[in-house]
Amino acid sequence: MTSIGIIGECMIELSRADVSGTGVSGAGVSGHQGELYQKRYGGDTYNTAYYLAQCAKSKIDVSYITALGDDAISDDMIATFSAAGVKTDLIEQIPGAVPGLYAIQTDEHGERSFLYWRSEAPARQLFQTQQSEALKSALQKKDWLYFSGITLAILYPKGREALFDFCQTFRAQGGKIAFDINYRPRLWANEDEARSVIDRAYTVCDLALPSYDDEALLFKVSSPQSAIDRITKLGAKEVVLKNGAEEIYVHSHSQTEKHDIVPASDVKDTTSAGDSFNAGYLYARLSDQNISTAVKTGSDLAKQVIAQTGAIVPVTPPTF
Repeated sequence: MTSIGIIGECMIELSRADVSGTGVSGAGVSGHQGELYQKRYGGDTYNTAYYLAQCAKSKIDVSYITALGDDAISDDMIATFSAAGVKTDLIEQIPGAVPGLYAIQTDEHGERSFLYWRSEAPARQLFQTQQSEALKSALQKKDWLYFSGITLAILYPKGREALFDFCQTFRAQGGKIAFDINYRPRLWANEDEARSVIDRAYTVCDLALPSYDDEALLFKVSSPQSAIDRITKLGAKEVVLKNGAEEIYVHSHSQTEKHDIVPASDVKDTTSAGDSFNAGYLYARLSDQNISTAVKTGSDLAKQVIAQTGAIVPVTPPTF
């Protein structure tokens, strides 16, 4: 069975609850209006792990790698991951720590923005705790690793260097790496730091899953093809460039192809759109499907997700 270790941070997610027609009044106060919020768990890499596990069931071994606290919410998070089919045996629980938190805000078009409370989140300590050597030893047995620009941004410099060093060893011994830029300016000291670190990730990845918006924002590329050219020059062999509702560019075997997608007709919340696309694409490719099938699988999965509210929602697994 193919195995993948997905590395990053999962947080407590707060999103506005839909209480229309229930007779329930707001709880919690925002300005002059009472609003009821629901608690769930999410984070870019965990979202991908969750959706990949929903697709793969017992076909792909999906492990989530993070650090949490030893509090009751951290325990509940781990139990929730496990119930979703995501393996949790490589999650470290750090005494006295508590998970990060974020709140989702969506506009009338379903576009989302976030407020974060994560500066002391335990996931920032990954790859620099006493358990790091044991973690790397366990990860060496995986077929794939997956992480994102957010993973790299939240890590302390020592842990980030340790992860990059491990990636070199992992690939030298036959492992493969997938990476999504997921650029969030607020997480970086400045653009120069972000560019340097993200380009370094592209040099060690086999499958790049960036979005054109992120590439244009950080690297000032002027077209999808220029983004593809930039990334492939750094070493990535397969590049899948997401572009919202527009066509998807895929570079593989020295050729770039454009794949049309049917835009979603029902958009309630775009949270996790790219994360779920990545999960569907990975599922298809790790199941030996061709690129066209993988693009359709990722696109169809993302459409299910954005038609609902929140990062983690129920989906119907794809079939080939």
